[in-house]
Amino acid sequence: MRALDLQLHAALKGDFEKEERDALRRIERALGAAMKDWGQEVQSRWRSDILQSGLRNAGRMSKTIRTRTYANGGLDPAVVVRSSYPLLQKAFEDAPVVQSSHGLWLTIPNPEVWPDGRVRRSGGRGQARQTSVAIAERRFGPLRFIYNPKGASMLVTDARRSRKRDGTFRFASPTAKRRGNVEQIVVFFLVKSARLPRMLRGRVIRDRAKRDSAREIDKRFIRYFEQDDAPRLLTDQSGGAE
Repeated sequence: MRALDLQLHAALKGDFEKEERDALRRIERALGAAMKDWGQEVQSRWRSDILQSGLRNAGRMSKTIRTRTYANGGLDPAVVVRSSYPLLQKAFEDAPVVQSSHGLWLTIPNPEVWPDGRVRRSGGRGQARQTSVAIAERRFGPLRFIYNPKGASMLVTDARRSRKRDGTFRFASPTAKRRGNVEQIVVFFLVKSARLPRMLRGRVIRDRAKRDSAREIDKRFIRYFEQDDAPRLLTDQSGGAE
């Protein structure tokens, strides 16, 4: 073989190996981008479902839906879309029946007394956490039980309406009780069990994402592969593809 033929053969072989490496990198970039894009799309749908649910802390809860991508060598990328609070997510997807784990009654705070709908417990490290009833009695005084055979029973007390903040109640002192400046308020409703409302469609979103994933990732892969700024494969000197 003449020297020129050897040089041409070496050049062609070298160019082909470079083109092969470039093509592999293009495929890896397109696959990774397609997988990441699809994961973000599912995350966006899942978060939108939570934001539209009407839950009190929907904004904060939507941020618990997160994505994580795995390169896996470039040719087998993966993406995981998950909730960092799966038990809470599952509760509003499945609408389970909730029962008290400590006694006969399930204690539900009256939102007219507890503005944010829950009793804030105190007690740091090394201190016993107080029950909702204990916190309420420390704030308002002793609670009285009223049984209702046809509906929710109640824990009530006599409290003084605050003069400074509308819609809030204070501990009724003996003087306030003597002057009649008190009213009976319902502090807690008591029920044997309660069914959470089904307010989230995360399961439906995940099932549809699983069903459509192959088609959607293929579509995104083609788009990212064609948009890649790398030179086209096996181009001649004039820039046309062979």
